[in-house]
Amino acid sequence: MTSYLDSYDNKISHRITIHLISQILDILGKYSDNYEKKLNFTRLMQQLKIPTSEIDEFISLILHFQEKFEHVFKEYRIKKKRQNNQVYLTVEKKVKEKTPIIIKILTSHLNLFNDIIYTFKFVKRGKGFDTSKNDSELLTNLKELKIKHPYLFDLYENGVIYPSELGLKFGELIISYNKSNKKIKNIQIENYTFIVEEDG
Repeated sequence: MTSYLDSYDNKISHRITIHLISQILDILGKYSDNYEKKLNFTRLMQQLKIPTSEIDEFISLILHFQEKFEHVFKEYRIKKKRQNNQVYLTVEKKVKEKTPIIIKILTSHLNLFNDIIYTFKFVKRGKGFDTSKNDSELLTNLKELKIKHPYLFDLYENGVIYPSELGLKFGELIISYNKSNKKIKNIQIENYTFIVEEDG
């Protein structure tokens, strides 16, 4: 009989603890409306009828959780999983939402970049452009285009310029469009949208 009462008391105690923590988390959630506010934790504990001596323990628990989610689970999400009548906690990598980026590029620059990528792939066969040795018209135009659209290029320490990963994808799509004689209005690459504008 005693063991049953002990078990019952423990169950009630656990439910009360969970309820208290849930209430505290709900109140902390109100910070989303105003991060300048101050939460009177002493008064909150009084309202929840928690002894003053336990205030520091509750605060330590909250800060402990915060530390774990800021560091250990910074890039992961905890999930509950049931398997063979057992409950497990698993983690999965968070998928970061990418902000769409709109890039406007002139038709003349598009055609120039097409020439650059074609030369890089089929003439130079993957070798970079050494702008310090040759002052050809293509290299002069390349340097000017790099100033206007730097994200399309990578500059290495030896002064050699290569198309960036984004630039290579963009250039290959331009070549593909040109082969099919399609007029390019816009090109979507991941979260980048290239909008082609006529030279004015």
